[in-house]
Amino acid sequence: MLKMMRLDWRSMKRYRVKLLVIPVCLLLTGWFSTIYLVPMGVFLLFSFSVDPFAMEEKCNLNKLYLTLPIKRRQVVLGRYLLSFLLFTAGVLLGLALMPLANLFSLSKWYPDLKWSLALVSFGFFFYALLSLFMYPTLFKLGYQKGKIWGYYIPAMLVCLLYILVFEYDIIFAEGKFITSLLIYASEHSLAVTCGISGAGAAALALSCLLSLKIYARREF
Repeated sequence: MLKMMRLDWRSMKRYRVKLLVIPVCLLLTGWFSTIYLVPMGVFLLFSFSVDPFAMEEKCNLNKLYLTLPIKRRQVVLGRYLLSFLLFTAGVLLGLALMPLANLFSLSKWYPDLKWSLALVSFGFFFYALLSLFMYPTLFKLGYQKGKIWGYYIPAMLVCLLYILVFEYDIIFAEGKFITSLLIYASEHSLAVTCGISGAGAAALALSCLLSLKIYARREF
């Protein structure tokens, strides 16, 4: 599984330079509010986990992988492991940039530790939903055939939802909608964190099981 993850990471070499843009995008997001940094970091870093699907088809890597002493389930699990590491990097990067973004943020509202835990658990649930919508489709159809339903449409829906929540929070709730949710989460920290994380774990497990079953039957 680790070997497969390393192979996927090496195949993404040409895309890694785009990682340098992510901190800039996060700081621009933090200009509005620091609480958006973690979910945005998760989304941006997770998007890079789709690149191995593109590279395997462009370089015909699927047939190469199947000639190696690697089972198909290792291909799937390795890709999930890589995506989880990217999710972790997105969370840590978002948390690390919060103090800097707070210096110039319009919100001037900075979450404490309890709210940060709620943001991390939401980020995990967000990551799990993305993997549930994207990965089984991409494992079944490949990148070229599945990129519309397996990547672009989920990504566009995420961006649309982000814009709607942001606009509602600023225009109709006067910046108090997200804050009130985090206050509730801080007052019920254990229940909220465990509940959201549990739902995320269930979605991620379902995504992984579907991908394992689908990829095992795929013909190349």
